[in-house]
Amino acid sequence: MPLSVLDERIASLRRDLKRANAASDTERKFAQLKLKHEPWIKAFDDIRSNSTNGLELLKDLGTKVAQGSLDPSEAWQEYSKIEGLSEEVFRECLELLGGLVFREKELDEQICVFADELIKECAKSVGLTPTLVIPSPDRVPPVDLRRIAHIRFPEWDVWALPLVAHEYGRVAIAEHDKANEFAKKTARDLHKHLAAGPAVELEAVEQRVRVLLADAFATFTHGPAYACALMLLRLDVVAPSLAARALVRQRADMVTGIIDALDTRGRIKEHLGQEPARCWKLAIASLPRAPAAAADPLGSLTLDPAAVFDKLVKTFHPGTDYTLEDWDTAVRWGSDWIQQLDTAAEVPRLSDVLPTHRLRDALNASWYVRIQQPGWATDGARVTRDLCQNIIAVHASEPSGQGIVRGKSRPQEGG
Repeated sequence: MPLSVLDERIASLRRDLKRANAASDTERKFAQLKLKHEPWIKAFDDIRSNSTNGLELLKDLGTKVAQGSLDPSEAWQEYSKIEGLSEEVFRECLELLGGLVFREKELDEQICVFADELIKECAKSVGLTPTLVIPSPDRVPPVDLRRIAHIRFPEWDVWALPLVAHEYGRVAIAEHDKANEFAKKTARDLHKHLAAGPAVELEAVEQRVRVLLADAFATFTHGPAYACALMLLRLDVVAPSLAARALVRQRADMVTGIIDALDTRGRIKEHLGQEPARCWKLAIASLPRAPAAAADPLGSLTLDPAAVFDKLVKTFHPGTDYTLEDWDTAVRWGSDWIQQLDTAAEVPRLSDVLPTHRLRDALNASWYVRIQQPGWATDGARVTRDLCQNIIAVHASEPSGQGIVRGKSRPQEGG
């Protein structure tokens, strides 16, 4: 039988898919990690399912090739499609296994546990399934419907923890029927009115819309803590291109606009003032400026934060949004910390944790103090960890399904 490049490629890809399928059986390989909760199970089930599907497609292709029912061009096209699907399986498998290695070596397993809980709380409030959280050595861009959120090195600390809400927001908006349709409709409307017109692909407009809506969702659900973490730790002040600078500006405008919409009585502004926005504007004030639209047609894209906020309120049930009552809790805890800082060498653990409190309350309290006392970052990380552990312990002691969501009713999943 003469050697065939296509046959060899099919055989090689079959071996690779079998390896990915076998690698998804991690229970024995990572025995010290608790991998039996839903996000982990679903992630590896997806790898097994997708790799099995790829193997079936390859088997069918091999049969067609052997029977001569496809001409060479058609056979290569089918192979290319299967290879593309398989690459996604390999990429996700590699990310999961690499993340598990990081977690097993306990580079900062506690932060991953906090991130798991933060997303679990948010997912429960919106009536969707949590995503999987893994540590990542670089800034992997989030992809809609890939149910993985990353804790990105070197941001493995409590201050950057609110940033995982953005990646979960990408998935939540894509999986929630009403939110997903809003994203699509918004992109279509903006695409019609962009100055560049049809020269800009609708897909590019929609991708940028989804980034901004994920920022809105993260701020809507986690309040000032997300806005502070995004503007003070994540957004690229020295973005190399005009296109990147335009996106940075749009993201900053979105989160500050959502905070304004949340702050109906001015209480957030009363305690934080305009400090995060002021710091951000000061940081970018000296950068060279040029019309972003000249290099980035999407630079002229604008979303009204007030309209987005109104849509989020109507889409998700009460208990999803970060409220002024939540902010009162953050201020009370933060004020206790500030007072204790003046009277003690070490800030003791807060004791008034209730089942209704959430990790976002702890993160907002810590950011409230850090904005007022920037030198508190190191000690603040320690006491915030303690508070997060306390909240998780209180939740664990409650009957299943109680103690997190304050809303009275929950919309049907996806609607």
